[in-house]
Amino acid sequence: MNTVMIVSEIDDVDRLGSLKQYFDVVDDFRITVLYISDPQEGLCLDAGTHAHYILPDAELVFKQELEEHVSHVFLHWLDRVKFRHEVGNRSVVIDRVIREEHADIVAVCRNRCDEDLLASLGTHRVLFDDTRLDLPLATSQP
Repeated sequence: MNTVMIVSEIDDVDRLGSLKQYFDVVDDFRITVLYISDPQEGLCLDAGTHAHYILPDAELVFKQELEEHVSHVFLHWLDRVKFRHEVGNRSVVIDRVIREEHADIVAVCRNRCDEDLLASLGTHRVLFDDTRLDLPLATSQP
């Protein structure tokens, strides 16, 4: 089961960290942690198919801190967790990454993403509040 976990803040990683329980329950459970930088914050060097951005130092430092926190939270499952940083329009990036990662589920903190956008993605989505996270495809397993 491939899951894309969309994060905007370090706290999101902690909140969605409860996904760890599924590594022991679902043999093929994999997570791609997706962080998206706003293209307006950077300088676009090439607007073609493969745009390249120069981002401010603060954004690069934050991205690095986020990636390190993901590695810490999912330390025992690093072979099944991948951090992915993208720059671009959120809806376009999310749609593309879900397709590229063959995601079965999208996990996102409720206040971090537009529910209409998530509804249009054509995959299961889990909007996480703060207390509990149940995946629809894994809950029937012991």
